[in-house]
Amino acid sequence: MPIYTQSHNIYAIFHLNLAFSSIDSSDHRRVIEDCYWPILQTIVNEGIPIGIELTGYTLECIQAIDPNWVSKLKFLLKDDRCDLIASGYSQIIGPLIPATVNQENLRLGQQSYQNLLGATPRIAYLNEQTVSASILDIYIDAGFEAVVIEWDNPYSNSPDWQLKMLNRPQSLLSASGRQIKVIWNHATAFQRFQRYVHSELTIGDYSDYLEQAIQPDTLAFPVYGSDAEVFDFRPGRYHTEEVQIRGEWERITQLFKALETNKKYNWIKISKLLSLWRQDSPLKLTNAEHPVAVKKQAKYNICRWGLSGRNDLLLNTLCYQRFKELNDQKSGDEEWRNLCRLWASDLRTHLTQIRYEALHIKSHRSNEPIFTPWEHKAEIRIQYDNERRRLQINTQEIALTLNCNRGLAIDSLAFSSHDFVPITGTLPQGYFDHINHGVDFYTNHLLIERFLNRDRVTDLNRVNYELAQQDGGLIIYCRQSLKSGLLLKWYRLNGEILHTGFHFEDTLRPEASIRLGFLTLLDCEARAWYQTHLGGIDAESFQISQDMDQGAPISSIVSSTSALGATDGSISFGNKNRGVQVSWDPALCAALPMISSKQIGSQYLNRLWFSLAEADETLKSGGSLLDFEFCITPRESLV
Repeated sequence: MPIYTQSHNIYAIFHLNLAFSSIDSSDHRRVIEDCYWPILQTIVNEGIPIGIELTGYTLECIQAIDPNWVSKLKFLLKDDRCDLIASGYSQIIGPLIPATVNQENLRLGQQSYQNLLGATPRIAYLNEQTVSASILDIYIDAGFEAVVIEWDNPYSNSPDWQLKMLNRPQSLLSASGRQIKVIWNHATAFQRFQRYVHSELTIGDYSDYLEQAIQPDTLAFPVYGSDAEVFDFRPGRYHTEEVQIRGEWERITQLFKALETNKKYNWIKISKLLSLWRQDSPLKLTNAEHPVAVKKQAKYNICRWGLSGRNDLLLNTLCYQRFKELNDQKSGDEEWRNLCRLWASDLRTHLTQIRYEALHIKSHRSNEPIFTPWEHKAEIRIQYDNERRRLQINTQEIALTLNCNRGLAIDSLAFSSHDFVPITGTLPQGYFDHINHGVDFYTNHLLIERFLNRDRVTDLNRVNYELAQQDGGLIIYCRQSLKSGLLLKWYRLNGEILHTGFHFEDTLRPEASIRLGFLTLLDCEARAWYQTHLGGIDAESFQISQDMDQGAPISSIVSSTSALGATDGSISFGNKNRGVQVSWDPALCAALPMISSKQIGSQYLNRLWFSLAEADETLKSGGSLLDFEFCITPRESLV
C-alpha cells in the first residue's frame, strides 16, 4: 500500500489475549469466533493492514481450539497483508520481573511464532504498555528493531518532550545508552475508538475527535492499540454491559471503510511505519519521579500486578521461589514456559474464581523465628535510658538507638563506614517548621490502613524490649497485640549489617494498605537518590529533582501511585555522598519498595518504605499476609 504524503497515515494494532483475567477457558472458542475471526475477515474483505499482537501462549491456545485461524493468519502474513507484533510467550510485567525471566519470555515467544506461523517479528508490543529504561535493553538484546509504547504517560511525565514527537516514530534511549525505535500507541485514541464501537459515540463524533487529535504535520497516527476481546464480547469484569452484544464488528468495519475512503487518511502497515523514522536525538522515557511508564490513567500503576488482586504478594513470592529453583538447576523450555505463565499479569487483576482455584495455591503460614537466650558479649555495649525509654546498642561497626515508647522504632542508626554519623532514624515533631508536617517521622515501623474498618493500625506503641540471640548474633525484639493481630518485630546485628523483620501471627491479608520498614533520611539538606533493578540486567540510578510520593492515593479506591520492582531484591537510597543499601529475599516475601521526597521550606523529607498490600478495584478478600525481613548496610554515593 503506497504512502501518500498529502494524507495522514493511520494504523491499528489489536491485542489478542486468551489469558485475559476475567475470561474462563470455557469461553475461548467463543472469543476466537466472535473477536479474532473478524480481525482476519477485515484484513481479507476490506484490505485494512491490521497489526496483530498476541503472546505465544495465546497462539498455542488458538492452535489447539481452531487451527484454521492460525493457518489463515499464517497465509495473510506470508501474503504481506498484515503484521505480526510480538509480546513474548506470556503477558508478563517486565519491570516487576527478573531480567532472566524477561529474556526467556521473549525467546520462548519468538520460538512459538516461528513454530506455528513461520515468522519472527522484529516489532514488539510492551506488555500492558509497562516499561522501564532497562527493559528496553532486554528487547534490544533480543534483536527487536522497534517497540510499541503508549505515548500519553511518558509525554505527560517528560517536560522536555514536544507534541510534534508524536507525529512519527522516534528513538528511545535505553538504560545502557543504546537506542531502539518506537511506534506510538495512544491511550486516549484507543479509548475513543472503543467508545465509538460500544455506541457511546457516533461516527461523526469519532471523526471530529480524529481531526482534532491529528496535527497538520502528522505522518502517522495510531487509531487503535488495545484489546480485541472487548468487541462483540464482554469479559466477566464488565458487569454493567448488556448480555446480548452484537454488531460491534460491523461498526468497526463501517468506520474503517469511512476512513479508507476519506482522502485525509491512508491505512499503513505497522512495519512500513519504520520508513517514516528519522535519526534524531533519542527520547529519555523515564525519570526519577516516574521510573516506570504504565498505560492509560493513573490507577493503572504497577501495584495492581504486585500488591493487590486475589493474592498478588503470595503469587509473586511463589514465582520468585520457582525462579530460584530454575536458576539452581538445568531447566528445559517447558519449565520456563510454566514460570512465565505463572507470572502472567492476568493472574493478578480481575481473575475469575475458577481460574484462581485452578492455580492450587496453598494457604501460607510463616513460622515464628526461634531465638535462644542472650549470652553477654563484651564487644557489644547495651545501655537503657529509663527516663526516655531508649535502648542503645553499640558495637565496633554499628550504633543503634531504639525507642521503646514507639514499638522499637529506630531513633538513630549509624555505621562505622560513615564515621558513625547517623544516616537514618526519627525526625521529631517540630523538626520541620510547617504545621502540615508537624508530626514525628519514624523509621522501621508498621502502618496498616484498613478500608472496611476505616481505621489505622500501627506498632508505634509502648513496649518492653527483650534480648536474645540467633546464630551467635544479638537479637532485640518485642511483641505487640494489635487490632490486626499479634506482631513480633526483631533486630539482629551482624558486623555492619542490621537485620530486621516483622512476623504476623494472623496470616490472612486484610483489605488494607500494609506498609512497613520505613526509612527516614536524617540529612534533610538535599533530595534523595536511589538505585535499583527494574526488570533489566543492570541497576538503574536516579537523582530525584521534584516532589514525589509513590504512596500517595489516586482516589478513595486506589491507595498508591506507584512502586519499584526492585527485581533483584535490593535498593540503594541516600542523599549527597551517603546512603544505605536495603536487601531482602523476594522468594520469602515479594514486597515492593516505595519512595517519597518532599520539599519543606529549604529542607527535604526523604523516605523509603515497603508495601505488602495496596488497594485498587482488583483487590479481593482472602489473600495471604507474609512475614517480611530485610537488612540495612551502609553505602557511599552513586558516583
